[in-house]
Amino acid sequence: MIELKYGSRKVVSFRGAKKVVGGLTDQNKISVLLYISKELANVGREEELLKTLMSLCKEIFECDNATFRIWDGEFLVPVKFIKETVPPRRNLSPNEGYSGVTFSSRRSLLVQNLKHTLQYLDEEETTSCVMCVPVMHKDEVLGTISVESDTEFFYKEDDLEILEALGSQLALALMSVRLIEGLMTARAREAAILSQLEWDLKMGRNVQSQIIENNILPWNGIYFGTHYEPMMQVSGDYFGIVKQGNKITVMIADVSGHGIPAALVTMAIHFQFRQCVTQGLGLTEIMEKMGESIKPQLPESTYFTAFIIRIFSDYTYAYVNGGHQKLIHFKENGEIIDLDTKGLPLGILDVRKNDYEEKQGSLSPGDYLMIFTDGFTEQKNSNNEEFGQDKLKEVFLNTKTKLFSKNSRTFVKDIVGKIYDEWKNFKQDMKNGDDLAMLLMECSNSLKTSIPLLRSAKASLRKKNFQDAYQLALESYKMEPSLNDTLLFLAKMYYNDKNFSESVKFFSEYIKVSGEDTALIHYLLGKALFNAERYSEAKRSLKKSLSCDHSFAKSSLLLARCYLKENAVPKAIKTLQQGVKSAPTNDSLLISLKKLEGFSIEKQKEMQDAS
Repeated sequence: MIELKYGSRKVVSFRGAKKVVGGLTDQNKISVLLYISKELANVGREEELLKTLMSLCKEIFECDNATFRIWDGEFLVPVKFIKETVPPRRNLSPNEGYSGVTFSSRRSLLVQNLKHTLQYLDEEETTSCVMCVPVMHKDEVLGTISVESDTEFFYKEDDLEILEALGSQLALALMSVRLIEGLMTARAREAAILSQLEWDLKMGRNVQSQIIENNILPWNGIYFGTHYEPMMQVSGDYFGIVKQGNKITVMIADVSGHGIPAALVTMAIHFQFRQCVTQGLGLTEIMEKMGESIKPQLPESTYFTAFIIRIFSDYTYAYVNGGHQKLIHFKENGEIIDLDTKGLPLGILDVRKNDYEEKQGSLSPGDYLMIFTDGFTEQKNSNNEEFGQDKLKEVFLNTKTKLFSKNSRTFVKDIVGKIYDEWKNFKQDMKNGDDLAMLLMECSNSLKTSIPLLRSAKASLRKKNFQDAYQLALESYKMEPSLNDTLLFLAKMYYNDKNFSESVKFFSEYIKVSGEDTALIHYLLGKALFNAERYSEAKRSLKKSLSCDHSFAKSSLLLARCYLKENAVPKAIKTLQQGVKSAPTNDSLLISLKKLEGFSIEKQKEMQDAS
């Protein structure tokens, strides 16, 4: 189910204490939560939901067992588990065992060593470490989830946080599937159902907020301002950005209808969009693939519009429209261009890439691109007048002029905020007629100065005027700290001068800002970290490099050297063995492995002779 694979965890003794090695990292958490949301959102029946729950527990927590118990009014009844135990599971009363204690206290429980708390276990039970969280619907505890390991100290607080998030989303999914199957209708009055729906919407909002970025880091001199506002608790609008080093791909979508059904479709859109971009598909191919993947999952009579734009590092761009609002290009010289292509909304008919048209354009410093959903333009005031695109353009121009007259540097997010204020003044007391989403992209004016400075820095480097090259590049960085080429230029310059700490700083900043996720860039950062003698961080970067391309031999060789620096010869040998499997024709890997294996055998003989 979950496609991400994490290194297997284990428990080691470290300075007299037990420590977990491997498992989830901080960088995994958001990905894990998004996968949990996707998996639970696509389930329509309770039995399928519980089966999915067990699979998630097994994959995420590497557990030996997991148990989901439901409160039936008298006992906590075990309704789903990975495998039966000896003795078999039985019904528990409140405060009985770790599940009963969690149920009664309404608090999560993490017990590292159950041998010290035998009151939690039945006789002959072998569980050694357990996490248990309550599954709550509003103020009612529906049951508990426990994740169990036969290894002491196997879990830590980070794991418990993920399990708590899983429990919260399970509650929403459980109530949703019961509604679908009619189980809740049979035993709840109208008021209870309305109350539950209110809670479902609130929970859905929390889940949906995890996939919408409102604070987007600048990329290569492109700055982002956003506004996202559901008409109810959850929204059928969506926008997302995928950065890939030398390009970014931006999408906005608007699902027909409102509420939970539309919100669930946005989660499917988010997942498919990111997957398509990561696979390297072109814009028309993304439209075809999304239509093909999402159409069968859509509720009856539901469809969505979408607009995709891809901006390249030279500030040219390509775009495709699938029945959405036109993109507006505000040029610095005052010209306004409406960008549109032929293309159908998705979900109505089976579509192919030839049903969509791709067009191109280019950005200059001081230009803006605006994409939005029709909640802005179709909003009416008390006189039944629509806000409209013409007024939106007028408000943007007036807002930008006013803000620039007050400040030499105006942030794009401030422009979006002022546009929203004007929109609210227009509609006054009228209720929002639809969900709202807006993404405004600014091509920074600072590029007029920073790009020529970088060109001069490169020219100075070619002439071996190193001091001038540094000075000019740092001035370029000061003018525009998000320019990808400047960050990479400084990272390599500092590396060549053996100033590895500064090289690490700029490589790290480049990866963060550009979004590049390749074997090469993680290797370069790992190499700088290795030379800075920061071996633990170097290992993380090199493992990322190998996760991008397991046959990247340079990363395998350098990772083995990291282990040797820590005197972990067996790990170095294992790393080289895995490298040889992935790149069997690489001579450097083969030679290094033979030398290291020979060295290891010789050391073992010396130890045997000494004993």
